[in-house]
Amino acid sequence: MEILAPAGSPELLYAAIAAGADAVYLGGEFFSARKFAGNFDNLQMKEAVHLCHSRGIAVYVTLNTLISDNEIDKVKEYLRFLDSIYIDGLLIQDLGIAYLANKITPNIPLHASTQMTVSNLAGVQFLESLNFKRVVLSRELSLDEIEYIANNCRAEIEIFVHGALCVSYSGQCLMSSFIGGRSGNRGACAQPCRMPYHLTDDMGRPIKKESGRYIISLKDMSGIQDIERIKKSKVVSLKIEGRMKSPEYVYDVVSSYRKALDQDCCTGMEETSQLQKKLEKRFYRGFTSAYYHDDIGADMMTSIIPGNRGIMAGTIEKINQYSFLFKNIVNISQEHITGVSYVTSDYKIAFISEKNINKVNGNIYQCLMQKKPLDKSHIYWHIKERKYNINREKLQGKTIIDFSVFAAVGSPLTLIASDRNNHSITIRSSYQCEKANKHVASLKDVKEQLMRLGGTPFLLGDLKLKNKECMIPKSILNTLRKEAVHHLSNCIEKDFVKSTHNFSDKIIPLPNIQTTTFSMKPEISIRTEQIEQVKSALKAGCKEIIFGGDSYHHQVLSVSKYKEALELVKNANGRIIFATPRVLREKHSKEYLLLLSDIAKLKPDAIEVSFLGILNWYNKYIKDIPLVGGSSLNIFNKEGLNTIARLGMSGVMLSPELTIKQIAYMTTNTTIPIGITAFGRSEMMISDYCVIESVITGDKKKKCPGICLHHHYNLKDEQGRLFPIRTDEWCRMHILNSKVLDMRPYMNKLIQAGVHRIHIDARAIEGDIYKITRSFVDILSGDAPLPKVDSNATITRGHFFRGVL
Repeated sequence: MEILAPAGSPELLYAAIAAGADAVYLGGEFFSARKFAGNFDNLQMKEAVHLCHSRGIAVYVTLNTLISDNEIDKVKEYLRFLDSIYIDGLLIQDLGIAYLANKITPNIPLHASTQMTVSNLAGVQFLESLNFKRVVLSRELSLDEIEYIANNCRAEIEIFVHGALCVSYSGQCLMSSFIGGRSGNRGACAQPCRMPYHLTDDMGRPIKKESGRYIISLKDMSGIQDIERIKKSKVVSLKIEGRMKSPEYVYDVVSSYRKALDQDCCTGMEETSQLQKKLEKRFYRGFTSAYYHDDIGADMMTSIIPGNRGIMAGTIEKINQYSFLFKNIVNISQEHITGVSYVTSDYKIAFISEKNINKVNGNIYQCLMQKKPLDKSHIYWHIKERKYNINREKLQGKTIIDFSVFAAVGSPLTLIASDRNNHSITIRSSYQCEKANKHVASLKDVKEQLMRLGGTPFLLGDLKLKNKECMIPKSILNTLRKEAVHHLSNCIEKDFVKSTHNFSDKIIPLPNIQTTTFSMKPEISIRTEQIEQVKSALKAGCKEIIFGGDSYHHQVLSVSKYKEALELVKNANGRIIFATPRVLREKHSKEYLLLLSDIAKLKPDAIEVSFLGILNWYNKYIKDIPLVGGSSLNIFNKEGLNTIARLGMSGVMLSPELTIKQIAYMTTNTTIPIGITAFGRSEMMISDYCVIESVITGDKKKKCPGICLHHHYNLKDEQGRLFPIRTDEWCRMHILNSKVLDMRPYMNKLIQAGVHRIHIDARAIEGDIYKITRSFVDILSGDAPLPKVDSNATITRGHFFRGVL
């Protein structure tokens, strides 16, 4: 089991090595999910690989963003470079890039990024068929689910154990891009989940304002308390998040997990508790075990303080006019702190510097304040950050090297160097040993020279000397030591050169998959889960209905509803596609498979693939029904589109982050119909955490009263924008855009761009679906003119004209 450390810059890399990481992950100057980390240029990356490999440390490179078509040539060049430096794994999100990597650099193992949203065994097994060696599971899985998946797949399983958490499923968040144009899928997330919000009712009125404002800002994950259980699992890699943190943070976190992983389970509990306290002192916005125990609720949120809050000092006991008193509960010297923070009476954060804090009596401290604190507010010490001087020259080795020295008169001085992994090298000097006149070299003399291994990957282990009355010059020993270190390092590095494996030039369609030729003529399509909306859309002239998938009404859609929708569509000579959920956790797989099997027997015209596991289930549960790709597959370039076609799909919805210009390039010479969403509230987040339950219930021990069944709620930001919230059958939260996407004034541009399916998402629309659908149908047929473009503040054109960073 490896500890996988973040290396967002050379300085972080040195910290990770010094702390005992088994592997590191890092990004280049482009195409990395941490665009604003220091990252590595090509020369730095080549040096990083050499440095790590010489120390027995694996290097994984992140190429885990969506790639635009104008970047493909640059990606190909980058892949060839990575192949030339023998990296140990390539972390990927984009299906098209996975195909390219398999074709161009088949000797680089592929790792599926958490951005691919793999949350069930079926998804892992499908990626195995695409030649992925490793899968990074979604952070939303419990330990039970993780263990089940790891026990039943061939791929290596990697999980997150420490660091910042996204409230949304990774790869399914559009909030940053729709609010500010910075896409999390392109490595530029602006972290809107760390911003303040209020939960409001459907009229925009705040609910329980006193609960705090940072209600979708998750605490950091800390899995160190569960390390003993994780050690017993078949998980291969423990990933630590933090490519944008400090070297000191990386060193402290990695070294803590190194100790926790290596410790004896009999003494582990006490040691782990101490390590947890050490982690709190370095960076602490509150810790959570995340979803490991399916313990989801208000306790996961930072609520009041979204950043580093410091360590708990105590609670305010008395508030005076200009000061307050608190009782300190931790053992800490005032010389080690910079001040305290607390929650003010208006639910903001205030800081008091160390010079305005006085020890009154015992553990009682007085703080001179400018802003009145909230009654009984917690107080947090801010610790002076301890700096480490970690650089390449001062790195200590961790590989044990054993030396054997042989000296005989008239023979070359010989040094044999070996590690504990069957690497061995023999070095002979040109110097011929001479008999000593006065001093025969001793073991102590030899050790003094051979132990000088600073700046190398090695630590001196056993030393043996066989000397037949010879003197041994120090300079000769030093030369032999340097040569031995160099050659042994090369031997170790060669272990990381992977052999090429076979890869077909084409991804073969799934066995027995039913392909079909859908119309390439532009058509209006509508997505809904309500029978009345199906009737309205058909009456308005819509000929394609996408029905089901995630429910926005917190209720399971029954087979009878699917059947009713199908009969309505068939009676109208239309086409019906059954949708699937965007995300499916392993614990829900059995339940969902029963539904999938039953609705497949109804023989819809197609089934929409919204998560990769569907492809693995095709032969057993779907059979002979065409497949189309959903927008959650994040098809962002022509390579991805071609990969969808190679897989045997008969159509696809493109990523909602594309511009019209990008879409036009992708549609050129396509063999399958392409769809885009042109109307509706774009889904910006999907999360297993429900802010409605968290704020209103406020206690994980209380059962959720299911109030979302009767009322609608919103998130309200500092600008007054309201983001509607919907909950599905598994109590997951779906956050929708505050504005309605409406591309009717630009329908002609969509048609000119080669779009075949102009899609209405009616699920969260409360207007007249008949009128909306009819207007699209009439514009497409030419029976109605394009509407005039207005500046309605409630309307958005999405990314069709502005694109994303």
